Amino acid sequence: MARDSNPNEWHGHHIVSEDELARPEFSADPKTKRHRIIRHGIILSMTVLLLAAALVFAYLVNTRVIVIDALEPKPVAEAPVAPNTACPRDQFDYVDPSKMTINVMNGTQIAGLAGASAKKLEQRGFKVGEVGNARMSKVNVVGAVISGPDGYAQAMTVQRHIAGLTYVFDPKRKGKTVDLVIGTKYKKLVKEPKVNTQPGQLGCNSKKKTTAPAKPEPSKSAKD
Repeated sequence: MARDSNPNEWHGHHIVSEDELARPEFSADPKTKRHRIIRHGIILSMTVLLLAAALVFAYLVNTRVIVIDALEPKPVAEAPVAPNTACPRDQFDYVDPSKMTINVMNGTQIAGLAGASAKKLEQRGFKVGEVGNARMSKVNVVGAVISGPDGYAQAMTVQRHIAGLTYVFDPKRKGKTVDLVIGTKYKKLVKEPKVNTQPGQLGCNSKKKTTAPAKPEPSKSAKD
């Protein structure tokens, strides 16, 4: 009968050597097996915990409970805060925050200010669009709210929630979405029960006598 060429095999079957029998997986020692099971259990538990922590952290960042300034978009707009020279004197209706969109920009060097402010506005019911940074020519102010001719009522509504905002008119801006650019003097929102929801005028912070736009509308309210 021909012998197998491989001394570790017998008729196609592997012969377990003495060295292999010494390996942990072949050990019959209950203590060794128990330690191995415990070690594997610890590794598995740590893996599950790390995965769970990563998911929780991602959720908190996504919902802006945790704000990482480095993840916020780079400056996207130039937002000069100056007295408005085209302030309408019409009365505008207060807009339901859930029916308007607001972009929130950080005009300061305070890390995470835009994200934190956006979260508070979302809690008030506002629809938040873009969140990022902006450059302001003057930062030691509460901030500015910017709109085009279709966003007067929306801008006034934002002013009702943040006292001291300067209104800045952008004649080239279309649509009813407004930009909120936050300055260093911003502290907090007006307490919700004290928000004035009656029709009123924009606060333009201008000492000059201003005139209304060429074709003013008597009272505007957003329905988008």
